[in-house]
Amino acid sequence: MPYPVPTLRLLPPRTAKEVRRDRPRRLVEEAFRQSPGVVLAAGAGYGKTSLASEFSGVYVALAEEAKDPAVFLWHLLAAYQGRAELQQVAELLEAGAWPRALEALLGALEPLGFHLLVLDEVHRAESPGVLKVVQGLVRLPGLRLLLLSRRATPFAFLTVLSEGELAFDPEEACQLARALAPELPAFEVERALSLVKGWPLGLRVVLLAMRRGLKPELALESAEGLLAYLAYGLPEEVLREASRLALLGEVPEAEGQVLLPFAEDLLLERREGKLCFHPLVRSALKTLLSEAEARGLLTKAAEEALARGEGVRAAEFLLEAGRLGHVADLLAQEGLSWLARGLTYTVLRLLAHLPEALRRGRHKLGLLEAEALRQAGRYQEAEAAYQKVLRAGETRAYLGLARLFLDTVEPARGRPYVEEACRLFPEEAQQLLAENLLNEGRVEEAEALGFSGPRLLLRQGRPAEALACLRESADPGLHRPPQNHREGTLLRALLECVAGDAEEGLRGAERGLREAEVLGSPFGMSLAQARRGHALLALHRLEEAKTAYQSALAMAEGGPARLKVEALGGLAALGDEEAYREMVRLARTAGDLWVEGFLTLMVAVAWLRRGEVFSLPALPLLDPFLRAMAEAYPFGDGWEGLLRVYPFLAHRTLFSPPVSRVRRALWRLGRLPVPYHPGVRVEIRVLRGFEVRVEGRPVRFRRDKARLLLALLATGDWAKEDLEEVLSVSAGEFRVLWWEVVSALEPGRPKGAKPYFLRQRPYGLNREAPELYLDLQDPEAPLALPFRGLGHPFLEDWARAYLEERRQGLLRSPRLEDWLLALRLDPLDEEALRRLQGTSAQEEGLLLHRRALRELGWEG
Repeated sequence: MPYPVPTLRLLPPRTAKEVRRDRPRRLVEEAFRQSPGVVLAAGAGYGKTSLASEFSGVYVALAEEAKDPAVFLWHLLAAYQGRAELQQVAELLEAGAWPRALEALLGALEPLGFHLLVLDEVHRAESPGVLKVVQGLVRLPGLRLLLLSRRATPFAFLTVLSEGELAFDPEEACQLARALAPELPAFEVERALSLVKGWPLGLRVVLLAMRRGLKPELALESAEGLLAYLAYGLPEEVLREASRLALLGEVPEAEGQVLLPFAEDLLLERREGKLCFHPLVRSALKTLLSEAEARGLLTKAAEEALARGEGVRAAEFLLEAGRLGHVADLLAQEGLSWLARGLTYTVLRLLAHLPEALRRGRHKLGLLEAEALRQAGRYQEAEAAYQKVLRAGETRAYLGLARLFLDTVEPARGRPYVEEACRLFPEEAQQLLAENLLNEGRVEEAEALGFSGPRLLLRQGRPAEALACLRESADPGLHRPPQNHREGTLLRALLECVAGDAEEGLRGAERGLREAEVLGSPFGMSLAQARRGHALLALHRLEEAKTAYQSALAMAEGGPARLKVEALGGLAALGDEEAYREMVRLARTAGDLWVEGFLTLMVAVAWLRRGEVFSLPALPLLDPFLRAMAEAYPFGDGWEGLLRVYPFLAHRTLFSPPVSRVRRALWRLGRLPVPYHPGVRVEIRVLRGFEVRVEGRPVRFRRDKARLLLALLATGDWAKEDLEEVLSVSAGEFRVLWWEVVSALEPGRPKGAKPYFLRQRPYGLNREAPELYLDLQDPEAPLALPFRGLGHPFLEDWARAYLEERRQGLLRSPRLEDWLLALRLDPLDEEALRRLQGTSAQEEGLLLHRRALRELGWEG
């Protein structure tokens, strides 16, 4: 059910235009050239809304209830209705998945291109969740965001214009006076402007009062004293009626007919058949009401809101009326349905207004708070709240605790609560039991109880089917918040890494990270960083993967111990054996032995891709896929059948064997059009020294000239005769050297097979072979002198020419870092030093230059 957003909040007020505000308008336009967002931060009555109304765009006014980011998004959805395709956004919001709804909204708004969004009264809706939504909106290309707020502090990342820029100057004051009270002399206008210190609303009120004969003896600097000016010269019965109607901020025009003759004096605005009061005027007029009368009017407004099905708005009226008992009763009655709609922060905010004495004895409120805390990802607080109401006799807390330990994937901790919930609430708890059994690795029992979906398929060893199921689902996993894992975005990210596209897995993990950030969930952020690490590991971006795993561990501190398991497994995959032992311990403590097997296989394959064989322990609870992987490890000849069943292993995914072994298997299957494949990886490193490795092991040549031949082949293509001349060998000696190099790079090559890593006519390296690494082709390799120590004249000349070509390329670069790198190559390079003059790297460049001169003895 959509959240009801009042139409008036989407209509910019038709403010008076007696004054042309060219100066602040120019300031806003200039600010937008520097920043995608501008904040007009000033007190009430500084003309923020009037100024914003001069810009055409989408307008949304916010109220207290929009502190809940889900409610805030409903406001944006209503504002953009008819401008963009928002069906998916609405479905996600109705399901309570507001972080994903934000991402969907950004995607839906992107085609709109350049446009302005004005958010008015932002201070009323200020909250961490709303701030995250604003930060998300700022990411949208083409969107310009104009925030109107009484506070600048939370929005310091945007350009802020404050009261100094928005205050009236003398020229604007004169324009206003000519429109409202042309009979006033200029010196009186200047005096009024001085008294109100440039405050636009204050000047308006003072001028209107002066027109009626009041002298501005008192300084009107704020809302204090406003009533005296408003009330001057107005009939008492009008003020009385105005105070009663102003309490609600807006009323149907038919109810306020008596006020229409005095609309200008009361600063009233007529919009869509309603009379709207300025917030400061409302505050001033409220003081004329007795507390009892105000409570009665607000209670009536709450009853009318309830009759319209607007429970949250009714709660806001009851809060203002001070009827906290009524708020408590409303929360007990409606709170769970609000949680189901994703209004988690609304529930928590309303509960925070209720004193402990009022909550005592209302166990439903305690249970509601625990549920809200769980949905907000505040698991430790939620567990404490569930235990508290459990001690008070509220047995439904067993269901909540069972869900909590399913959220954190701790089946061992969840088991006693699931079992008790099954005894007390068998129908509701059956699916919880099924999911907990799945987390324990008891897949058949979970399926027998009706559990289905991608997670079941994954644990059954059917990752490709699980991914297909998830890709086909519009948005699965919304049956139970917080939805930041299980069947949602982060499960999709994991499955893409395992059986799909690791690049897509990385995008999914980063999308999940944004969702967790806006949700404010350290649990979700930690899990998202671990999944980022998995994607980066599959993509062989190992340093980035390490950083992601370390971030995941840092974010997991203070959370469930199980949360550290994937990050520890990732660090183990990068070579940290202590991390592996800790991963195994935590997985077993949590009771999830399947994940131990899953991560152990991930570690083993990652080690193998680095050239090391991991000693696989005996692994329990392996599904058919993991069992087949374990049996095939370390993927020598004979594992081709596994590749037939799981073709995704041939791509860059989390369990892909080294590319050399994959291509060897493809060749054996007849799917690789080469006459022979050796099934090894070759690394040739020539920068600094000269090193050759096959499958991670150094190659030892029997003849120095064979080693020299390979070095020459690394420089480019050759004619046979030229190689013989440079090596000073005969044709027969060359043939011996050639086959020694071939045999060194391709151990086990059958006699007569055509070389794979080398080619003839011309002679050179098969540089296109994905199993060959040559650091000369690696843009990330360190810049250093090639072939150092080989002592051959051709290689020495080639190395100097190579470095000079690189140096010239660095000097042609526009980047300061490249100029500094050129100077490091040759600290005596005057041109590089000249480039660095006047830059932040000048001092470092001079130090390099002076050190080189001292080493040569050219400078004392």
